This record gives sequence, structure tokens and C-alpha cells, in this order.
Amino acid sequence: MSKLFPLSFLIILSLTVVILAPQIISAEEVINEVYLLVKNDKLLAFSGLRNNWSEKDLRTGETVIKSMYDGNVAVAYTSERALAFSSFTGRWTEERFRIRETVVSLSAEGNIATVITNIRALAFSAQNGAWIESHFNIGE
Repeated sequence: MSKLFPLSFLIILSLTVVILAPQIISAEEVINEVYLLVKNDKLLAFSGLRNNWSEKDLRTGETVIKSMYDGNVAVAYTSERALAFSSFTGRWTEERFRIRETVVSLSAEGNIATVITNIRALAFSAQNGAWIESHFNIGE
């Protein structure tokens, strides 16, 4: 009987971990706190954390090519620049494109947005509301 106790304990412990694991993993998910609305001449972002709308005017002739939002971040790229909004800071931040720079991909997930171009990778953190970039060497 004493040999069965450790085995039954391990079985119960394993089942408990299997049952609780999805709840532990889901606790790490970021709740959507941003909504993005694209209008002809502006972007409107709603922050659930601050309970307010923040707008970013587009320049004359500037058009939104693609946009997305998730978690605490909204991101868009236009014919001229990359724009990102943080629900934490409640403000828009921009990064202008360079001559002959073209966007390859755009993503928004949780607290991070990325804009990958032919010459650099841009990453935006919703937590501090800032862009950071990494340049590619030609031929890589």
C-alpha cells in the first residue's frame, strides 16, 4: 500500500497541473484596451485604460495603406510614415519613412507593434510609447 501512495500522488498532481495549466496560461494574455478607427483624413484610437479618444490628423495627400490593433497598441502605415498609439500613454508616435523605403509587413500583438521595411525593422512598445529601429545591411 505504501508503494501506491507515491504513484497515486503523482497521478493526482499531474492531473491538477493539466487542469490548471490553461488557466495559468490565459492569465498571461493581454486584454484588448485599444480600438482603432480609420477615417479619410485622420486616425482615431480609443484607450480603454484612459477612457478617451485620441486623434491623429493625416497630412494633405497622405493615405492609410494598412492598420491593425491588439492589446494595448494600434499601428498604421501611410504613404509617408508609420504611426502607433499606446493605450498606456494615450498618445500617437510617428516614424517617417525614408526615400525608397517600402513596407514589407505590419503587426500588432499585445504591447508591441512592428513595421518591417526593406531597410529596417521598426518596433513600438505600448508600455513606453516609443519606436526603436534596427537597420539591415544590404544583401542580408
